[in-house]
Amino acid sequence: MSDKDVLSFHYGWTYQTPARNFVFENRGVATSVAVRGNRRCEWAHPQALVEYSRALSQRSFGPATAKYRELGTAANLLAFNRLHALPTRNFQRGSFPEAEQLAPEQLSQARARARKSCAACTIGCEHLYALDSTSGSANVRVEYESLFALGSLCGISDAQAVLAAIKQCDELGLDTISAGGTIAFAMECAERGLLYAPWLRFGRAEALARALDEMAARRGLGELLAEGSRRAAEALGGEAAAFAPHVKGLELPGYEPRALQTMALGLAVNARGADHNRSGAYEADFSGQVDRRNPGLAAVQHVVQSEDRAALIDSLIFCKFLRGVLADFYGECSRMLHLVTGWNVTPEELRLCAREIVNARKRFNQRAGWRAEEDTLPPRLLEQALPEDERARLSRQQFAGLIRAYYRARGWSEEGMCDECEPLSGGACP
Repeated sequence: MSDKDVLSFHYGWTYQTPARNFVFENRGVATSVAVRGNRRCEWAHPQALVEYSRALSQRSFGPATAKYRELGTAANLLAFNRLHALPTRNFQRGSFPEAEQLAPEQLSQARARARKSCAACTIGCEHLYALDSTSGSANVRVEYESLFALGSLCGISDAQAVLAAIKQCDELGLDTISAGGTIAFAMECAERGLLYAPWLRFGRAEALARALDEMAARRGLGELLAEGSRRAAEALGGEAAAFAPHVKGLELPGYEPRALQTMALGLAVNARGADHNRSGAYEADFSGQVDRRNPGLAAVQHVVQSEDRAALIDSLIFCKFLRGVLADFYGECSRMLHLVTGWNVTPEELRLCAREIVNARKRFNQRAGWRAEEDTLPPRLLEQALPEDERARLSRQQFAGLIRAYYRARGWSEEGMCDECEPLSGGACP
């Protein structure tokens, strides 16, 4: 299989993900299996489907997707930095003084750039850059999450070093978010004296490259880092768990929770952990619908709605970047499903299906041993305000209240149990 035929840990894609590769870490998986079908899948209403697809394609050229076409997801970097929402030095700060050196606006001026896209896609969100200014080959895929995780989070502003680290992750089969988060955590542990690694310090590009190699090979310090920040913190003991950047073992993405508090709730309660693709609650923080540094109970419904939409998008298997194009989300999803399958599923039935998907994930976690104390954030984020913005502070008590309100909105118990949520019956989901 090629580097585009891999599974993604954070992104959940099963193709075209050279920067988000999933590694089966000594789990006994020796080979990969690819299956090719031998029959064509017929559409229920082919002519109407083609017409709908053409209309949707035209709409996708609008402002809702413009930034992805022009600069890709990396377009978020400078905006996040201005809002103190760019995690820096293992979430010790929310802004990076050298952020401009990593921004796509700067990268585009100094390096050759190319775009790629999924088949027939009108957005073309995949932006590739040359590793350095002397190379004419643009072959490093740059995403916001990779720039944050291997750049600001590790205190590294050298664009060439960060792009090299992204490419290194691609070639080693490492998820950039989890790798960068775990290494940034280790850098802080080393600075605090919890870990003896005098070579591992924030801002050292050579330390990042060495740590990635050791992590992939499980050699030296990599034996510890390959387990991720949660297990590394457990092994180190002491105060390490207070600043290990994970939720349920999944490293935090590039959204500073104290500056984006609706997103903070979404990350804490998500069944998968700190997954920004299962909860896009940051959209409410950026939209002005809530006070992003004190959203109150308004955050709850935004988190629920965001999770439900993401669950349905993943189930219908279409691009999340189209979500802003769909004016009537559930109505258009119902239309798409009917044109492809012939099923007559109402928008309200799809809404119920989405909620049941979230409930099913919750019940799975419960059977696997989930505990209520896992729905939280790293202690540092609940105890310290952002140094740049005193208002960007999460109260442990207030946050616990939001989590309980989220449970109630889901119809779960006060302890977050979904046992009383029975699976849907009556054929709501075909």
